[in-house]
Amino acid sequence: MCGICGIADFSAPVSRGAVERMSELLRHRGPDDSGLEVGGPIGLGMRRLSIIDLPGGHQPMTNEDGSLRMIFNGEIYNYRTLREDLLKRGHTLKTAGDSETILHLYEDHGLDFVHHLNGMFAIAIWDAGRQRLVLARDRMGVKPLYYALDGKRLAFASETKALLELDWVGRTLDPEGIAAFMNFSSIPCPMTCFKEIRKLPAGHLAVFTESGFVQQRYWDISYDKQRHRKQDELLDEVDQLLRDSVRLRLISDVPLGVFLSGGVDSSLVAAMAAQFSSSPVEVFSIGYGKEGASQDELRYAGLVAARYGMNHHTLVLDPDDLIRDIERVTWFLDEPIGDPAAFLTLALSEFTRRNVTVSLSGLGGDELFAGYRRYLAVKYQSRLRRVPAWVRNGVVNPVLNLLPDSRTNRLLDSVRIAKRVLRMIEEDSKTTWARAVSYLPAYAGPLFEGSLAGVTRQTFHSAAFDEHWARVAHLDDPVDQAMYMDEKMYLADQLLLLQDKMSMAVSLEARVPFMDYRLVELAASIPASTKIQSTMLKALLKKLAERYVPLECIYREKKGFAPPLLNWLRGPLREQVHDVLTPTRVKQRGIFNVNAVEWLKKEFYELGHDLSIELYQVFLLEMWLRLYADGAGHRFAGTVSTARTGQV
Repeated sequence: MCGICGIADFSAPVSRGAVERMSELLRHRGPDDSGLEVGGPIGLGMRRLSIIDLPGGHQPMTNEDGSLRMIFNGEIYNYRTLREDLLKRGHTLKTAGDSETILHLYEDHGLDFVHHLNGMFAIAIWDAGRQRLVLARDRMGVKPLYYALDGKRLAFASETKALLELDWVGRTLDPEGIAAFMNFSSIPCPMTCFKEIRKLPAGHLAVFTESGFVQQRYWDISYDKQRHRKQDELLDEVDQLLRDSVRLRLISDVPLGVFLSGGVDSSLVAAMAAQFSSSPVEVFSIGYGKEGASQDELRYAGLVAARYGMNHHTLVLDPDDLIRDIERVTWFLDEPIGDPAAFLTLALSEFTRRNVTVSLSGLGGDELFAGYRRYLAVKYQSRLRRVPAWVRNGVVNPVLNLLPDSRTNRLLDSVRIAKRVLRMIEEDSKTTWARAVSYLPAYAGPLFEGSLAGVTRQTFHSAAFDEHWARVAHLDDPVDQAMYMDEKMYLADQLLLLQDKMSMAVSLEARVPFMDYRLVELAASIPASTKIQSTMLKALLKKLAERYVPLECIYREKKGFAPPLLNWLRGPLREQVHDVLTPTRVKQRGIFNVNAVEWLKKEFYELGHDLSIELYQVFLLEMWLRLYADGAGHRFAGTVSTARTGQV
C-alpha cells in the first residue's frame, strides 16, 4: 500500500526536514499521495499507493480526540467485519477504508489489537497519552519494517535507505550480518548488514518510550497441535480457507490481477480468483529466451488461463536483457538478497504494473505444504541411517566421490543431493538442516578477513538460526522442523522480502493468499505424512488442485522461477565480475580473503565447477556495498524502476 517512516526522540524535537528526506526516498512505494506530521517528540511520514478508499485513506490518521496518530503499510483484509463491529460499539469512523479500524482497535484492546487483524502490515502508532511509539509487523512478515535505535531516539522505515538519510544512523558494517548473508543468501531477522539498523521480526510488536525499547512476539507457527483427519476432510478445509483468503484479497478500488507462473500454487490462486470475479481475471506471465523451460511454463499458464477465460498477458524477455540494470535492481532490493529471481520478479512486476495496481501471488505454497526436494532428504534421513556404515563408507561414498555434480544438470544434481544426504546421516537434525541451507563456499582456507577471519562452513554460527530451531527441536518429524525453519527464514527473510521490494519498486502491491494466518495454522496442523506421500511432494495441495487445474499442469516436473545464473556469470556478467572482484579491490574492501575470491573465480571460470550462487553472492555484496555503504546509490533516489520491453 505504501512506505512509512518516522522518528521518536525524547531528547530533542524531531526535525521536519529529516522526516521529509526519509519520505522522499520511499516515493517509489507510494507515488499517489504523501503525508507528514511533526510535533514535539514524534515525526511521521508516509508515501501512499492508493488501493482502498481512494479519497479517504490519507495518513497520518488520527482517532476522535486526536490522542493517537498512525501510519501503516499494507492491507487489513477483514476490515469490513472489524468496521461493523467498531460501529456497533459506538466508535465514530470518518473513512470507509481499512486504516482507521486499526486505530480504534488499539483504543479498545491496547497492544492486543494485532490479534484482531488479518492482513499484511507494518504499523506505527504514536500514543500521545502514554508517550509511546508502538510498532507492529504482520504474522508472516509480508511487509518489512526496519529501525535504528540511539539512546532516547528511534527511527523506523519500510526500507533501510530511508534510515541512512539520518546523520545519526551510521553505516558500520555488521560482520555477523555479512557472514549470515553469505551462508543463507539473505540476512535473517533481526540483523542487517549495518550494526545500527535492525529488522522487526515477523509476528512481533515493539514499544518505544523514554524508558527504552521493548520487543515482544505476539504470534508464531505451531506444529504441536497436529490432527489426523481423512484426506477428503482436509481437502475441504484447505479449499474453504484458501478460497476465503483469495476472496478477501480481491477487495480493491483499483485494477487487480494475478501473477500466473503455470505452477500449482499460482494456478490455484488464479482459478479461485476467477470464480469470485464477474469479469475475466487479468493474469500475467513472463518467460525468458526463445526456447527452454520458461517457455514450457508459459504453456502451462496458458492452459489455466484458457480454462477460465482469463485475459492472459505474456511477456518473453531476452535473459541477458534482465541483468543490464543490475545496479538498479540492487538498489531497490535495499539489502543484499542472493536470489537471482529478483530480476524476474522485477520484470514481472513492471510488466504487470502497466495494467493493474494490485496483483495476487502464489508465494508460500511450497513452504506450507512441503514442495521442496530437500524435504524428501530429511524424510529419508533416518531410514538411510539403517544402512551399515561399512556399506556407506566403503562402497557408496567412494563411488559418489568419483562422480561430478552440478545444479544445472538434473542427473548430476541428483548426485550432488545424494552426496549431501549421505553426509547428513551421521549428523543430528539441527546440523543437517544448517548444512542443507548453507551457501558458504567449501574453501580450505579463510574465507573472510578481519573479525570474520575464522568463519568457515564448519565454524559459522547464527543466533537467529538457533532461536528458531529451539522452538521446533522437540518435534518428532524432521519435515515439520524443516518447514518451520523455511517459513521463518527462507520465506520471511528472502522470498517475501524480495517480492515486496521488487513489486514496490514499480508501485505495485503484491498480495499473498497463502500467507493468511488461518491457512498457515491449518497447514501446520496437517501431518507431514499427508503432505508428502511416498515420494510425492505437496501431495495434498496437488490433490486439491485437481478440482481447479488441468492435470498436466499439476503432475509434472517442478521448474521454479529461476533465471540462468550460471550462463549470466560466464557470459554477459563475466567481465563485470572480474572488474568488481579484482585482488586490489577485494583487499581494499577488507571483507573477503583475496585468495578465497581468486579460488572461487578459478573454480568457476577455469575448472568449470558450478559455484554460481557462491560467486554471485560475493559479487552482489560488493555491488550493494558500493551503493549503500559507500553512498553511491543516491543517484537512484526518488526514482522508480522503468519497465522493459519484450515479446508481448
